[in-house]
Amino acid sequence: MTDRFSFLRRGNAEKLPIQSVFTHDLPDIKGEVALQYWPRRDGSDLVPSQTTLFILGNPGLLNYYVPFLNSLHALLPPSHAILSTSHIGHTPGLSAPSEPLSLSHQLEAKLELVQSLRDSLDTWSAEAQQGERPRLSLMGHSVGSWFVCELFKHFKQDIHAGYMLFPTVGWIADSWNGRMLWPIFRRPVRSLLSSISPLLCPILPYTSFPPTTLSLLRSPATISHALGLARSELDLIKDPDLGWFRSQADLGPTEGLFGVWSAGNMDGWVGREGPIVQDCLGGESSERVEILEGIPHAFCLSQEHSDIVAKVVAGWITGSHIDHPLPREPPQPFETTVPM
Repeated sequence: MTDRFSFLRRGNAEKLPIQSVFTHDLPDIKGEVALQYWPRRDGSDLVPSQTTLFILGNPGLLNYYVPFLNSLHALLPPSHAILSTSHIGHTPGLSAPSEPLSLSHQLEAKLELVQSLRDSLDTWSAEAQQGERPRLSLMGHSVGSWFVCELFKHFKQDIHAGYMLFPTVGWIADSWNGRMLWPIFRRPVRSLLSSISPLLCPILPYTSFPPTTLSLLRSPATISHALGLARSELDLIKDPDLGWFRSQADLGPTEGLFGVWSAGNMDGWVGREGPIVQDCLGGESSERVEILEGIPHAFCLSQEHSDIVAKVVAGWITGSHIDHPLPREPPQPFETTVPM
């Protein structure tokens, strides 16, 4: 069997992240997803001691999250690595079905990807005779957190930990944004919005939109896939599995599930399930729950907010509070389309 993650062994690169593509080959699901990889920082050709797979929100455009993942990578131990993955149909130019995939089909594709990644890491470790099994953890933003939970339940001991960032894991249709925005996710409005894209193309060169947002606005197919997935989220993300969330509260200090939420009413995509899931994980007094003042759902659109969230996640991964300053790259323009 071909190792679809052989590129992970490339190690150091002049420019990070390393870009790649994963080709899905399931009986009912064909398509490609974009990947970005931050290898271990110590230059070793050994398998990373922990690889954290980051699953995006919606729209699943990788470059929205590069500043956040750059910051997190700089804070992690040198033997750690990060891999981020998009969703089928969410990257202009990559192969995808003509009709948007449902949430369930996207989950099926994620199951294939994670199994392939787990197998690749295990094979790499065995060939290097490293002994201890390399850890694989999952991290997700928004609906990516829902994927994290479902994957964690499926793979069980194959996954070391899960990190939820502003998670939409229950009753999303009842959230403020779910109630206010539901018309745009349904036909005929959904089809109309994607068909407007060609009309915008002549004026886009005169706007100040960054490249990632421009790529979305120029792609009717990508817009259609993002809106189709959003509709499926509203329909399918209902009652959270509270018993499973409670089971995570008593695991080891760096194992199991962790979550970060916005304080107050800042997050229009998170509703009544937020406090309920927080309580299941032990509440604010536990090390598993972080409530952040002034940090919105779309934290990745600000370098300051990205740094704050990166320090929280790095603390969970290392088991210690992170308070030292981050190395700073030259500032990059931030995106203006808000991931959900």
